[in-house]
Amino acid sequence: MIKLNRTSKPKVLQDNEYTWLCHLKTAIDAYGSYSAIPKDEKSKLTKFYRHDGIKEELFNTSHEKCAFCECKPAEGGNIEVEHFKPKSIHPDFTFEWENLLPCCRKCNGSKLDHDTAIDPIVNPYEMDPKEIFEYSDIRILAKSGANKSIGDKSIEVCGLNSVRLMKPRSEILVNLYFFQDTLQEAIADYYDADTDAKKRNRLRSINEAIEKIEQLTDPREKYSGFCSNFLENCEIYNKAKTLIQDAMAS
Repeated sequence: MIKLNRTSKPKVLQDNEYTWLCHLKTAIDAYGSYSAIPKDEKSKLTKFYRHDGIKEELFNTSHEKCAFCECKPAEGGNIEVEHFKPKSIHPDFTFEWENLLPCCRKCNGSKLDHDTAIDPIVNPYEMDPKEIFEYSDIRILAKSGANKSIGDKSIEVCGLNSVRLMKPRSEILVNLYFFQDTLQEAIADYYDADTDAKKRNRLRSINEAIEKIEQLTDPREKYSGFCSNFLENCEIYNKAKTLIQDAMAS
């Protein structure tokens, strides 16, 4: 999970939110509750939050990844418009821009109607997941501190340590460990170089390797939060970065 930034409310929502909500509230009053509205009628009244203008703007803010697990659509089912506060419990927020998140079908199905107003989980538009989560190999963990319970609940509710997520993390981790070992050998070769020309060439190779692996931390890449956490805590990677910076400064 990574920090996301919400854009301005889409025009279609600005123009129609009030009307859509008024029609929904009228039906709730007529039937006595949201749950009592007949299924077909409820679907017609609420379908507007999936408008293409809303979906496109929302999905762009998450780099077309699930806001919770960072998977791409092909891996977690289609990315859907999810209500952070479930509309079945909080119908007043059905068309609220700040209540809509892009979510894969797997996370959406796991979260269901969990009431985040009563039992909070992490909203990556409002909280920085980097301050709440860390990784231990292929498992995501909540950091100790004031938000640990929210982190733990997020992992539980969204199934962030399910097999479907640990499997791709393990595949990425193999590549990250290979990169780490290769980089360690490259640093050793750099210090063994007996001429300035060899040092420059080997330093260039180290820098190219760093640039290549850092592509995995790009927000547009799947599981970029997992990759960023690994590199931030990788001693060899940080040693190589320092080596490059020192060489550039000299």
